[in-house]
Parts: sequence; structure tokens; C-alpha cells
Amino acid sequence: MLRARDYRAVFDDVQFRAGNRHFLMLATPSTRGPDQAARIGLIIARRHVRRAVDRNRLKRLIRESFRHRREILAGLDIVILARPGAGQVDNEQVFNHLDRLWQKLVKQAAVDSS
Repeated sequence: MLRARDYRAVFDDVQFRAGNRHFLMLATPSTRGPDQAARIGLIIARRHVRRAVDRNRLKRLIRESFRHRREILAGLDIVILARPGAGQVDNEQVFNHLDRLWQKLVKQAAVDSS
């Protein structure tokens, strides 16, 4: 997602939520339609992840994880927020945390669409 109004649409109408100690995912069905590709928006605040290298590393890892799950998340607009301490988590743990959170979102979306 690129525009503030895209982020605002998710924040104003959160229908699915998944979180843990390090990340929070908020999602809503896409305004572009259920058959459209999933989109993500990242909010990695400096107050939660101090160093720029850590913020950039998290963004790269989140995008990579998202690329692998994009098809099963179709029709969702997702905003991912980093929580305090996310910058200290190693790469493997980041992928593990994200995998669990993607699964939670998919379950919630499947239950909602039935």
C-alpha cells in the first residue's frame, strides 16, 4: 500500500487481527475486490526499533515472507506494525513469528467468508 488513505481504510475498518509480542497485523477485505492480490503496509516505528539497519532488515524480512504467502492472502489489505523489541529478534524467529500470524489471518478470513 502506498497512500495514507489505504492505511486509513484498514485502521478504520479492522476486521481481522493477529498479533504476538513482536508484531501486530491488522487486515480488512480489499476495497478493490476479493479476487485482487493482497497488499501490505509496514509501520516500523523508530521508537520501537531504534536502529535504521534493524528497521530495514525487518522490512525486507516481512516483504519476503509476504511474497511467499501472497496467494493465500488474496483479497486482503494488511498493515503490519512492529512492537517494541522486534529489532532484537533474529531472522529465523522473525519468519517463524510471521508464519504463525499469516496462518491466523487466513483462518479468520476463511471463517468470515463462510
